[in-house]
Amino acid sequence: MGDSEEVVMMAAKRDGRSVMRLERMFRSEIDDKLLLHVAGGPHKGILIAKAVDNLKDVEPAEGRLEFLAYLVNEEQHNQSVQDYWTLRFWFRGQAEGVVKKKTFTDYFQELMNPSSFPKNYIGFIKKALVLLKVYHVIKRVELEVQETEDPSPEESIPPIKSFTSVFTPASYTYQLVPEVQINNKTFITFMVKAAADAHVALSAVYGDVDRKTYEIVIGTDGNTKSIIRYGAGGPIMVESMTMNVLSEEEFRYFWVNWANNKIEVGRGANYGVGAFLQWTIPPSKQFNINCLAVSTGTPSRGQWEFAELLDAEKDFGKEAKKKRIKHSLLWIAKKQKMLQCLEDAYPNMVKTAEMFKYCKIKQSDTMAALVFLSDMQKKNLIKEVEGGYWMRLQKSQESEIIKHEVKIVKHMPELKASEQPTIAIVTSLFCEKVAVDAMIEEKTTYVKYKTEGESQVYTLGRIGKFKVVSTKVSRKSSSEQEARICAENTITRLLGSFSKIHHVLIVGVGSGVPHYSDGNQHVRLGDVVVSVPSRKNGAIYMYCDKIEKMTDANGYNYSTREWDCSDNSLQDVAVSLKQIMERDTNPQRPWDRYMNDAKDILQTEESNFHRPPMKTDRLFYTDDNGTDLELKHPAAGKGYRVGQSNCRLGVIASGKLVSRSPRLRQSFAEINGIRAYDSDVTAVLESLEGNQNNSFIIIRGISDYSSGSRKEWQPYASLAAAAYMKSLIYALK
Repeated sequence: MGDSEEVVMMAAKRDGRSVMRLERMFRSEIDDKLLLHVAGGPHKGILIAKAVDNLKDVEPAEGRLEFLAYLVNEEQHNQSVQDYWTLRFWFRGQAEGVVKKKTFTDYFQELMNPSSFPKNYIGFIKKALVLLKVYHVIKRVELEVQETEDPSPEESIPPIKSFTSVFTPASYTYQLVPEVQINNKTFITFMVKAAADAHVALSAVYGDVDRKTYEIVIGTDGNTKSIIRYGAGGPIMVESMTMNVLSEEEFRYFWVNWANNKIEVGRGANYGVGAFLQWTIPPSKQFNINCLAVSTGTPSRGQWEFAELLDAEKDFGKEAKKKRIKHSLLWIAKKQKMLQCLEDAYPNMVKTAEMFKYCKIKQSDTMAALVFLSDMQKKNLIKEVEGGYWMRLQKSQESEIIKHEVKIVKHMPELKASEQPTIAIVTSLFCEKVAVDAMIEEKTTYVKYKTEGESQVYTLGRIGKFKVVSTKVSRKSSSEQEARICAENTITRLLGSFSKIHHVLIVGVGSGVPHYSDGNQHVRLGDVVVSVPSRKNGAIYMYCDKIEKMTDANGYNYSTREWDCSDNSLQDVAVSLKQIMERDTNPQRPWDRYMNDAKDILQTEESNFHRPPMKTDRLFYTDDNGTDLELKHPAAGKGYRVGQSNCRLGVIASGKLVSRSPRLRQSFAEINGIRAYDSDVTAVLESLEGNQNNSFIIIRGISDYSSGSRKEWQPYASLAAAAYMKSLIYALK
């Protein structure tokens, strides 16, 4: 007989309770003398073992369900019997926590489906065995039955408790617990067994415990006190003496509440009772909690259990559950699209009807969409400036180190001559504008709005010794021509409103031009490319408007428009700054410091400005057949710091004709010394040219290798570009 995998049922008693264990085992592991029955036919592969006194000890279960069961006792004239049942689950392989929870929940729901629910114990166990053969992720199921004489009222449905177990090693490494959904809650209760240092992280962004995170540490300092931090390992907000609050011998109950911008932590199973930590969250540190993670410190391993109640009426049925999940995900996507619509339009406003049309909101869904808009307005993400006109909001901030007031006005205040900015910064994306403003000191933002026509946004402040103003070009237009007119008007109004502007910096994201073999020429995600000519008196920006294939050669002719500056002050500073950095052995360059400082300011923003994981920086090459091949990045060149933002100097370009084809992009770049592409700022440059501005520079943080539109890297790339901008301005004479 081959060494096939079988499902074996074993029965025993444990502390006076009946226990049945259903386990996958190889045939070679099974002693035939202990078998009572070997199933055949459609149930082949199911074995029933003889009852034993004790079951073999195994590791703790990874999931658990507790509920009251009503079955028929045939020995007592088919009388209904109520027992308290516990189902425990073990899994094989390294399945994610969400997969494990979904698997045992689906298994349970199919097992307990009212339309096919067994009437007696034998039918129940038979069904459990048959289902286990289908759910291959489950390694072992254990059913423990405890008789109870405390019947529930017949009109009520007793709760089904679902327990998720998490095991944390003795190292300060957070383990995400996505199977415990907390984005729709304001408190959790849990049990933990650990000697000391039980960490709970409540975060806004999945997987990010450094930014927008409240860290609760129970039993730190040798199990003598407990604390709340802002950010993992961050500053302590509040602490309390809690001697021996944890135990490595037994589970202890705790609860955490975060309602009404106040965090409370208490001991015991009764939520709201026994609080020992309380912290009122200041406005600058408030955010929506969407993710849970846990950890234990080096002194101790930890075992955690999180309990939830399943709704016996609502949660049964896979199809109903799938529909609810699909509906929820659909509305999350629509909500994000509405926010994106307003961010693209900013500083312009968008009518409700136009937004719903753009986001494809059905007539039957308008009430739900309005509720989402109202919810976003309560969170100060957006504002209904006038009836039916919506605008994305930049956040005002006020603290000991940050002061940023945002004012929505009909008219701009008059500035004295001494207050007039001499440097202007132009952005296109909302995350670019936010990142740039994080670099400006002593700032005030004015949003000059119109319900019809174009609005303007100006953030006035200081960088170093220079007065500066930043603005954003609206990206929400019905046509390409309208977008060009909007961009030209934005620059004309900017230079008209602030007549002393001498330098203009165009700051934001772009796509890098990689080099597949030379690390000294290679550009990676998160790097910064600055527009400097590749040859003497050459262009700093090029636009390809026509491509013709050569008839007598294997190549193309490119028709271009080019821009350079008659005043090269900014380019000279960029070259000088790069030379200084190449000679400097200081581990931290100025833009590194500015990025770290800005992350504190940007903590409350919706976008995540932290650097994405290195594994998401993937490099592809398109061969002659159009096949994409993934390649390794070339070895880092001299002075290049992998995992940080590095600066490259070169020409920046745009043009749909060339940017759509990987082969043409690479060819055009090699011929002209191009280091990055962007989404086309020719309208901005033409307006600068028409207004006789002769000093400008383009700074692009690299967010992808194709179009600059990869959203995952855009916030960080925006921050890198803004930090370099600040370094450049500080170096300007």
